[in-house]
Amino acid sequence: MKKTARASLLVLALSIMIVPLFLVNVHASGCITSCRLTADTTVPAADGAVYVELDNNTGSVFSLPHTFSFVNNTRHTLTVMNTTFSAPSGARYVWNEWVHSSLQWTPTLMMQTPIMLFNYTGPSDGGPFTAKFDKQFQYTLTFKDAAGQPLVPSPTSVVLSSAGSSVTTSTYSGQWLAATSWTVTSATWEGYQGALLAPVALDLASGSASAVVGVSAYPASVKVVDKLNNPIQGASVTITFANATTRTFTTDSQGTWSEDASVSSVSTVTLSVGGTSSAPVVSAIVLLTIFGVALFLILLAIKVRKPPPPPNI
Repeated sequence: MKKTARASLLVLALSIMIVPLFLVNVHASGCITSCRLTADTTVPAADGAVYVELDNNTGSVFSLPHTFSFVNNTRHTLTVMNTTFSAPSGARYVWNEWVHSSLQWTPTLMMQTPIMLFNYTGPSDGGPFTAKFDKQFQYTLTFKDAAGQPLVPSPTSVVLSSAGSSVTTSTYSGQWLAATSWTVTSATWEGYQGALLAPVALDLASGSASAVVGVSAYPASVKVVDKLNNPIQGASVTITFANATTRTFTTDSQGTWSEDASVSSVSTVTLSVGGTSSAPVVSAIVLLTIFGVALFLILLAIKVRKPPPPPNI
């Protein structure tokens, strides 16, 4: 019995000595009184400063990157103050999300920290919380036909593609797009989706850029004349292309319409001649009247003329 009691006392004594050491080791991997959290951003300092507000306190505003010191077992909020801004390089930065350990923490401007039991500053603890912004540059697209001449009208839409994403747009000047390499992969013109001559590169990785896009459109013309081959101005011309699209035009003073036609050949041309001739046109009625009067005068002259009297003997 005495041996059992001595063994129990020995176990109790060892427990009293070992458990505190174990608890100290547990807390050593985190933080005991003050815990640190680093907030960073994807925006380089040379392009601008990103500001955050701590715990909805307008008097506690900090520029990133910044390392905060929080009391153990507390929770806090950080709110991004500037969501969009322009950089001296010509780039524009647009808010995206808060990221931690390469994963989205929250898409909102305000992020709530975890309960501060550990430090969040380096690779061993998941690293800082990062305010991620998308960098963008402006682009401009112009268009030419198959002959290299300016294309009018422009395509109704084009598709720009990059790694893993694509954008369809119908606005071609002063637009913002992610700062990476893009390619114009499709163009729709006059209802035809396969109008692009060839893919065109658009490099926005380091700055704004422009590109000239070739469209497989070819010149075509129609001339409207009357029966005397005089041009008719103001005639309504409806063109139906082989791709089933139609357009209506009006002839000019020379009786012609000339413009880039569709990528497909013209199927039918319908003319509604409601214009005016640019040269004098003499109608058949007028010509018949003139000839009739002339014939009447000739006959009258023959009838009026009397034969000479016979000679006297």
